Amino acid sequence: MEPAAPGERRNPWLPWFAASVAACCLGFGFLAWSIFAAVSPGRDGTAASTPGDAATATPAPVLRYRGVLPPGAAGLGLVAAGPGEAADLAFEPAAPGEGVPVRLFVAAAAPGAGVDALTREELIGALRGEASSWAAFGGFARRVEPAFVGEPAEAQGVLAGLGAGTFDLSRFRFFATAEELRAALTLDSGILAVVPFEGLRPPMVALAVDGADPARGYGDPGAWPLAERVSVRALTAAGEEARARVEAAIAWAPPPVTRVVATGDILMSRCTLTAIRATGDWASPLRSPVGDFLAAADIAAGSLDGSIQDYAEPYGCVSTTNLTSPPEVIGALTYAGFDVLTVATNHVFDCADGGCGAKAMLRTIELLRAAGIATVGGGRNLEEALAPVVLERNGVRFGFLGFDDIAAEEIGATATEPGTAPLDDSYADEQSTPPREPAFYKPAEMLSLTRFEAAIRALKAEADVVVVLVQSGFEDTHTPSPRSIKALRAAADAGADLVVGNQAHWVQAAEVRGGAFIAYALGNFIFDQRWTPEHTQGYLLEATFHGAKLATIRMLPYRIEGQYRPMFAEGATRLKVIADVIETPVE
Repeated sequence: MEPAAPGERRNPWLPWFAASVAACCLGFGFLAWSIFAAVSPGRDGTAASTPGDAATATPAPVLRYRGVLPPGAAGLGLVAAGPGEAADLAFEPAAPGEGVPVRLFVAAAAPGAGVDALTREELIGALRGEASSWAAFGGFARRVEPAFVGEPAEAQGVLAGLGAGTFDLSRFRFFATAEELRAALTLDSGILAVVPFEGLRPPMVALAVDGADPARGYGDPGAWPLAERVSVRALTAAGEEARARVEAAIAWAPPPVTRVVATGDILMSRCTLTAIRATGDWASPLRSPVGDFLAAADIAAGSLDGSIQDYAEPYGCVSTTNLTSPPEVIGALTYAGFDVLTVATNHVFDCADGGCGAKAMLRTIELLRAAGIATVGGGRNLEEALAPVVLERNGVRFGFLGFDDIAAEEIGATATEPGTAPLDDSYADEQSTPPREPAFYKPAEMLSLTRFEAAIRALKAEADVVVVLVQSGFEDTHTPSPRSIKALRAAADAGADLVVGNQAHWVQAAEVRGGAFIAYALGNFIFDQRWTPEHTQGYLLEATFHGAKLATIRMLPYRIEGQYRPMFAEGATRLKVIADVIETPVE
């Protein structure tokens, strides 16, 4: 060390401080190099390892099992124990009410049963033959025919969950697949089938049991009696550690369940309007169990058979076919939670003494949309009239379209003029061919559906589910017209999942076509017609989707009271409405 210059005072700690800084920098450099080496890829593209990694890494233990591996465990990396090998877990059949439900089964009937719910005791009695007719449960006088989709040995295990011992399976019909059952299940069938949950398809009506209804998303699946159950038994400490994780993986999980409910013709005018005003409550038509049921649906859809406008004062309870309503009637629609309405109907231009024509339809659309209700089937031009509405529920996109064949030859939209969505490509043939009469009376051969089918196919490419609402056919009959049959079947063939017709003011027939369900008319919903009992009767059509698959349907009949309020029907009236649908042939 050199001596300090005369007069200079040297700091004795300076060399030590410099050494400390140097050491710190060296340490940070080594740390940075280590991190870089750890995350940098080696020549084979994998992260580089430090020399100690191989010695300290602990491979995940391989769990071995005995028994039949449930489907939900396929991705857990479990390995079947070979001869002489010890197992960590055992999968074993579980007693009723115990273990983990790995597959659910559902009791299902056709609409012809006239029943959509049973108690456990009633279901047992029906399967045992103790009640030979559906009439014993409030349904039709039609013989109960027990059936099972699967093997007899499997049936005893599933039915054991009912807690009633063994069943005489010689009374059962067995179907290898749900599709085989579906082919035998006509709308008026008396079959009572126990079906795998994933096999539900229309026309099957899933039956609630003791109020639980997994097909429609109600109740605890873990407590559902009709299930294949598995016990997961731990045989080693490693198995015990993994058991809860394995049970969670194999437990049956419900799919997204979406309930779409459709109604018949809605027209709050004339005597209906007078009756509503007399109550002092604009929501009165649907302040009822029917309205509550609609409000509980994931999507409520209807057919508005008139206009809603504030240009002219609507007529009261007088004889007129000018059918229009004031904006206040929307209070009933919002109370019931309507999500979408078709305005592709023949009275949507009506405007009392105002003579406002297309303005009435456009104001109807404006008022409904302002109230949060989407509309289809009408617009300022043809493009708007044909535009779909897509609503997302439970991660599934539901697309809606509306079309009219009753008055579209006169009020149908064009490329530049407002109007409704025409069902026919062109009404020129119908108008030029004698006799002179409305186009919907003309032969089905004149109905051209190229644009109609293209719109459905285009929507199917955009949405997961397609619902088509059509005003078509003859009035005051249960039998669909030839044009209605042609159009609604074409909709199903083009990709629609649910097709709902209206205009008849009576309920009409229904049918299954491929994976779609077609209802030709649901009857009046809110209306003042009462010339026949049928004018006061209709049904809500509930279509339940599992994901994007239409799984089950249900008809809920009602009767219109006081010319304005639909109320659920019971007893003979309820069965009559269903019979009018399922016993009317589609020819």
